[in-house]
Amino acid sequence: MSMESLSKRIKTTEDLRNIVSTMKSLSSVSILQYEQAQKSLIEYTHTIRNAFHALIKTNAVFIPAHEQAPKTPKTIAIVIGSDNGLVGRFNKEIMQTAALSLKEKGISPKDAVFITVGKRVAALAEQQQYDLFAKYAVSNSIKAINSIASTVIVRMEEAMEKTKATRVLLFYHKRLANQPTEIEQITLLPFALQQYKNLKNEPWPTNNVPLITLKPQVLVSKLIQEYLMIVLSGAITMSLAAEHHARMINMQNAEKNIDESLEQMNLEFQQKRQEAITEELIDVVSGSEALQVKKRS
Repeated sequence: MSMESLSKRIKTTEDLRNIVSTMKSLSSVSILQYEQAQKSLIEYTHTIRNAFHALIKTNAVFIPAHEQAPKTPKTIAIVIGSDNGLVGRFNKEIMQTAALSLKEKGISPKDAVFITVGKRVAALAEQQQYDLFAKYAVSNSIKAINSIASTVIVRMEEAMEKTKATRVLLFYHKRLANQPTEIEQITLLPFALQQYKNLKNEPWPTNNVPLITLKPQVLVSKLIQEYLMIVLSGAITMSLAAEHHARMINMQNAEKNIDESLEQMNLEFQQKRQEAITEELIDVVSGSEALQVKKRS
């Protein structure tokens, strides 16, 4: 390779490194905003919990002794992935985990109904010829997350009505501090009201339990809707944070490889440059010696 070609290659590689570095920085900033949004959602989750606490504390809601098993094997799987690439096996892993989880429950993935959030995970579902009831893009905008979550809930309810399904599973990635991302699975429905049963024995934080004016079952229904909204919004938010975390790790690795390549190319360029200088010096010395010989003769 000539020095000119090598110089162009070095310049192109340096430009690529700048792009990779910018993408890494953008992912790092994005993670922070998603984590801040998740903190707000957690605070609202506490509000929902307090509402259930008040209902149970006043014996206003009946908690069944045992949860009823789904009346039909039909299951709805909500799978959250990504729109964009450069995230390694992020989408393949989430789809494989969903399929494996369904099989462990005795359900063939092709008998389940899928709702996907993320263009790439939707493409994987279509490749596997799964029953894809609805698919949505996932926006990087914090403001759009609630809109996506509410739309998914509407479509989920439509799918439940159409298929008579009573079980809804949610799959998404979550980011762990200083660790690779981890896949989380949640049973959205049937709603596990029993998880709040022990709240009856917990003291209320103030001297007065709130006055409940709505019919308890109506309020429970509204709270479950809020719960679904919070869980889905939180799942999308955490998935976005995990996606950018995976991309940031990939960009860090790419940056390291590019630096190693640049170091090698710069070393090669310096060697070629030194060789060119040496050749020029040899030509100059040879020419000078030839002139000296000519003068003597």
